[in-house]
Amino acid sequence: MRKFRYRKKTNILDILLSYFFWIEYFSKLKNPEEIRKITNSTLDDGEGRKWAEEYFRGHFKTIENLHNTKFGNFGLMTLNDANPIFSEIIKYIKDNHLSEDKDTFIIQIGSSSGMDLKFFYDQFPKLNYISTDINDEILNFQKEKYDFPNFKFFKCYAEEIDKCFEQFNLEEKRIILISNGSAQYVVPYFLNIFFSKIKLHKNLILFLSEPIDLRFIKTAGVASAQQRGNISFSHNYKQHAQKNNLKIIKELIIEPHSKDDPVHKYTGQYYLCCKTN
Repeated sequence: MRKFRYRKKTNILDILLSYFFWIEYFSKLKNPEEIRKITNSTLDDGEGRKWAEEYFRGHFKTIENLHNTKFGNFGLMTLNDANPIFSEIIKYIKDNHLSEDKDTFIIQIGSSSGMDLKFFYDQFPKLNYISTDINDEILNFQKEKYDFPNFKFFKCYAEEIDKCFEQFNLEEKRIILISNGSAQYVVPYFLNIFFSKIKLHKNLILFLSEPIDLRFIKTAGVASAQQRGNISFSHNYKQHAQKNNLKIIKELIIEPHSKDDPVHKYTGQYYLCCKTN
């Protein structure tokens, strides 16, 4: 199960074992530390580097790619339409005249290949960039690829983001915090702590874009999370933001797949932009 991303299911026994492990065992665990231990183990023994390398190879490079690339392997939309986080951040930086502001820091939670930050670096090379992840293999891969004086690396969990702020003395800086497909892997208990930490910074804006089960988010009510598959979760991100008195700038629930797609029809993209008051 630790190698679920790249392990090929060869027979019915593999399929059954996967079902019983993830659905009958993992999804019913209550201890957040136990859930995290399993989640972390899926990045060990070279698996983290494989993941980073895959995203590195497949990542778009330019703004033109962003508008012309199809979303995923099955989406009906362009990447920009299905996942507007990139164009929204560019707009925010330009609208606020920050492109040469040396006191602005773009920080990514769970940066994997680092290519999201590299894309923004190519647009705004004078800003500061901090790549965070929980796995040494992933961060070491990035260090081999990005050797820029204003491109830093920090190992931490999402809810330890305050340690990153302290490490780089960011108390008085403007922070653009990004999660693009990473918050889905944060255990619900720890995501709540993450939001409680970021609300304490006086000049922070969060851009978040995550896959989500449309059935969950449309009927979530007071529910804060639900397992989406394997180690990922559908989170009620707006609920977390409102609970911690963050100001909602924009929320979008995007449906990029055909209703006739038997595998992906319930997979949506959740975009949220919010900031501290």
